[in-house]
Amino acid sequence: MENEFRKALNSGRRLLGTHVNLTDYRMCEMLGYIGFDYLWIDMEHLSTDFQVVEMHLIAAKSAGTPCMVRVTWNDIPDIKRVLEMGPAAIVVPMVNSVEEAQKAIDTCIYPPLGKRGFGPCRAVRYGLDTINEYIEERSYEVCLLLQVETRDAVEALDEICKIPYVDGFVIGPMNLSGSVGALGHALEDAETNRLIERAIGIAHAHGKPIGLSTGADNEAELLHWMSKGVDFISASTDMWSVLMGAKTLLAKMKDVSERCPLEPKEGAKQ
Repeated sequence: MENEFRKALNSGRRLLGTHVNLTDYRMCEMLGYIGFDYLWIDMEHLSTDFQVVEMHLIAAKSAGTPCMVRVTWNDIPDIKRVLEMGPAAIVVPMVNSVEEAQKAIDTCIYPPLGKRGFGPCRAVRYGLDTINEYIEERSYEVCLLLQVETRDAVEALDEICKIPYVDGFVIGPMNLSGSVGALGHALEDAETNRLIERAIGIAHAHGKPIGLSTGADNEAELLHWMSKGVDFISASTDMWSVLMGAKTLLAKMKDVSERCPLEPKEGAKQ
């Protein structure tokens, strides 16, 4: 069973995704039908738990859209339980050194090459798939992505790229700006942008795809990041899309209502 996200990531075209922060599984299904290349399910900063993630994955599959899941931390229980659900990709946040990168990869790979404990469930279609096939082949299909969010991570990136089974990277510009004393100013801060460009250059020199995660949805910021040559980009969130959609709707309703005032009713007090 080929990983469609991995296939798309290696196609040479830029992939476009958005973040899923809300817990209702129908968000993944609806967004999946729109046509995003992938959806980013976030666990790090939200109340999304393991059961919610699994429901999201099932819903997204019904829409034919692959998902990457950002786990809460570079920790064995968090990573292992998400892997057992069978996501297309997993994102490990705040990987700042070769040692931390190796720990993340070891958690994702079975012995003797790694230290992953055995117990897949949805990943093997609840036991319908051959266990040996999963161990020897399909478990390696999950894309293992590490998040680059600090100056230290960029400094270590050349060596991290040499670790087997690291499939790619995701830049977190907000935290990266924070690591150089410019939190919240990633777009205009020269040092943050220099580090981002350096990270992209290092990853590409090793033949590794590298993406970027941003909460922005405006054209100028998206153009800024895409022009740096990222291979995939996750933009905005489901929450923001709902808010902006509702805000736009209300503005339209108010405009139409003002242009179509109610006629005074007979007997109504003036």
